[in-house]
This record gives sequence, C-alpha cells and structure tokens, in this order.
Amino acid sequence: MGGRFCYRCGISEEEGGPLIDGLCQVCYRKENPVLLISDEINMEICQNCGSYRKRGVWVDPKSYNLEELIFEVAESALLEALEDSLGEKVKEFEIVSMEELGRVVDLPVGKAVAAFVPVRWHIGYFPAIVTYEVRVKARTHELQRELHDETKQVTVYVRQTVCPRCQKFLGGYFEAILQVRAEGRPLSEGERKAIGRLVEEKVDEIMRKDRMGFIQDTIEKEEGLDFYMGSTLSARKLAQAIRERFGGTISEAYELVGMDRQTSREVYRTSVSVRIPKFRKGDIVADREGNVYEVTGVGGKGISLRNLSTGREEHRDWKTAKREGIDEVEHEEGDAMVTSIGKDGVQIMDMENYRIYEVEKPPMELREGDVYRMVEVKGRKYFLSKKEISD
Repeated sequence: MGGRFCYRCGISEEEGGPLIDGLCQVCYRKENPVLLISDEINMEICQNCGSYRKRGVWVDPKSYNLEELIFEVAESALLEALEDSLGEKVKEFEIVSMEELGRVVDLPVGKAVAAFVPVRWHIGYFPAIVTYEVRVKARTHELQRELHDETKQVTVYVRQTVCPRCQKFLGGYFEAILQVRAEGRPLSEGERKAIGRLVEEKVDEIMRKDRMGFIQDTIEKEEGLDFYMGSTLSARKLAQAIRERFGGTISEAYELVGMDRQTSREVYRTSVSVRIPKFRKGDIVADREGNVYEVTGVGGKGISLRNLSTGREEHRDWKTAKREGIDEVEHEEGDAMVTSIGKDGVQIMDMENYRIYEVEKPPMELREGDVYRMVEVKGRKYFLSKKEISD
C-alpha cells in the first residue's frame, strides 16, 4: 500500500514524520529557514557626538565610552537586522541568553527566540568590526515535531560619519535667537549668571527630546544675552523656563532669511524675546495711591513687597502690580541715628549733615543711639533697616 513521500528527498511519511506542504520534517525546515539575516551589516556612528541611526532616526548613545559605544551600536544594528529578517511566518520574537536558548525545546506556532554573542572583534580603529554568533529557534507550523534551530555568524562594520545635527552645528546653523532683556535697564551680573545656569540645565533636558535643541552661540550684550538656538521649539521652551523663574513677558518676531531649495518654501528665522521685570530686590517703588514699598523678592508669579509705612509683607501677581501702577519712585537713601524715641514720634539725626528731624514712629523696634538706613520719598522719610557696623 503506497504512502506519501517527501517530494524533495523521497523519504516516506512514516519515516520522515508528518509531511508539511509535501515536505518531510527535515526538508521543511531546510526549505523554510527563519534566520535570513545578511552575513554583513554596515552601521555608521557620528564621530562628533556618538549618535547613531536606530530605525532610521538618529539617537544619542547610552554610553560615551568608546568600547561600550561600539558594542551598543553594533548590537542595535544586529537586533534591527535580525528582527527584519525573520520572515512572515514569525509573528512573535524574543531575545534570550545563549544558555536559555539551549534549554528551549518547544514553542508556540509563529514564535521565535534568538540569542547572540560577540565571538571576534577589533575596535582599535575604524571601521570597527564585531562578529556575532547568532542562533535562532522557532516553530512556524503546527505539524512541526522539532523546532527550527539555526546558527550563523554575522559581522557588523561600524564606520564613522557626521550626523545631520552635527553637520548643522559645525556649519554654524541656527534657527532661532533667544533674546533675554530686562525692562528699562541692562541685566545685572547676578541675573546674567543665574540665567546662564538655568539655560545650561534646561538645554540638557530639552536635547533629550529635541536633538536640534543645541545652543550654537551665546552673545553677551550690554543690554542682555542672546542665545543662538538650533530649533525654534527649544528657544520657546527656554523662554518659558526663564519667565517661570524671573517673571516677565515673551514675544516673537520673524525674519525671512531665504528659500529651502528642496521644498521651495520660504525659510524664516524666529527671534524669541523674554523681558524680565525691571524691579529687583532692594528697589524702592510706589503705587498710584502713594504707598511706598521696598521690593523684597521678584519671581515668575509676582513681586514681594514690604510696605514701609506699615511694615507688612505683601505680594502682588504681575497683573495686579501693573493695575496698581507699581513703579520705581524717585528717592534718596541715607543713614540716620535715632536720638530719642517718643510716644508717637522719633527724633533722628542725619549722619551726613547732622541735622535733626522729627519723624513718625515706624512699625519696627528702634533703639536710641542705633543708626538706621533711611529712604526719603516726596519729602517723607521711611526707615529701611538697622545699619550693621560692617555696613
């Protein structure tokens, strides 16, 4: 009685196991290999920043140590090629260690497990070369008695190049200018340093998500700071971070700088301006009602003030401060000694011309013989603070 035979090697179904698509078990596995990865893979690494392409997108490396970096890049290329080469019959794919793979004897249909180890490499010069041993086990048909079990050596060549971001950076490219100014005055030295530190922190954060978020150049100007940025988005993010910390307003302006040859679109450069408030800690200000304050703090949310008549600490958000007309006020500062303290008034002596004045008793503890910092606004004198001997 005639049985069925493998059309490739002629073995009977009884001997060669259940036929799959007319093939015995061994011939089915030979005719339907799962490890179709190429023997050689080429990979490029940016010689400037160490980034490499992953699924067509340039990514920053996990490690900047050259040896670790080359293995990271080679492994990424191998994984990508392996995943792309497993064919239509593999629906699920998992990477395991060689030891684990050795223990795998059964798998569901459509599943492959793979393992790889570097067997030879040289990384002393470019192109760096890493050769891997790759082993894959898989089940692609329900009638399979034994799993596909295939091994191959794959060599990855890692060459140097310059990524598009570094080409632009090295070519002096910038897309936006972030201008930081203070309203009606130049930035102070302290503000320049604090803004510089904040920008440095934020750029590191931004560049994790936006590879073009680099600073091409920083220019110190008399009135403030200009940051030349690789992307408009990063300039906007920095502007928001500066406003959150220091307060102020953000505005944008656009300038036509040319045409994009590839898309024939007009190319604009953006100027993002942050204007931080003109007030600083220690400034003397007044509102429309004539109340006089010392500025005790300035931040993103508003301004902290000490009312010099009542001694009370007060806070205004920026909208309220504007509505109340809080602004710098003409004043003169000086020192005065308290010579006597009455029930409602205080007698003071101006330390510059030794004149004696009678002033209203302030909402602060005073001691006869102590010297105090004073401020005079519209003929009225206010106590600021006790003058320390070192002052």
